[in-house]
Amino acid sequence: MPIKLALLVVLAASVLVVAPAAATEDMVLIQTLFHNDGEGFTPPAENKALQALLAKKPALNFFEACGVGDTAEIARQLKRDPKLATRWADFGWSPLHLAAFSGVPGAVQLLLERGAEINARSRNKFKNTPLQAALLAGQLATAKLLLERGADPLVRQAHGFTPLQEASLVGRRDLVDLLLAAGAEINSRADDGRTAVTEALRGKHPELAEYLRSKGGRGAELIADLSTPPK
Repeated sequence: MPIKLALLVVLAASVLVVAPAAATEDMVLIQTLFHNDGEGFTPPAENKALQALLAKKPALNFFEACGVGDTAEIARQLKRDPKLATRWADFGWSPLHLAAFSGVPGAVQLLLERGAEINARSRNKFKNTPLQAALLAGQLATAKLLLERGADPLVRQAHGFTPLQEASLVGRRDLVDLLLAAGAEINSRADDGRTAVTEALRGKHPELAEYLRSKGGRGAELIADLSTPPK
């Protein structure tokens, strides 16, 4: 597996590691939703295979409706069962994770109004939040809304990865600027020492790495004298 894809899998929710035995017909739409071409996740609106499935007007369950940002269907199902807003999918994501990934602000707004937890951690080994789910697909609109509503820009998922490191990995300056404006720490380190700069370089985005450096970002180099007490 290429190193960049391997890291994306680490950053992703465990929807990508559903056991083959679970790959039933009911999972087809969800599996198609999380298409990854090796460079990152395809935004649902740009996912041709997904759009072909949706063109057939399939009946959507609640999690599917959230994943594709079908606000009308989400509202219809919530009217029937308001508790759906706080349920969890088998692969460990909440409806808000899925709506954030969809890129549809109206879907995110509706779920927040119905009591969805904005900083909920996924119930799998990745421990990511809806904000981080939005960043996986490069969804500026839903990431912006989540931050405006109080999502934590400093949150760390598994292995200590931050939202800023994720945005840097996918090479999105607009997301980097959004997170910095919201209070993200430019030199936060993951558990193994990587930073936003090193993630931009790992993702083969040297221009973004230079931009981060112009903002005070550093690589993995140590600049402190570790033989002396901290100041």
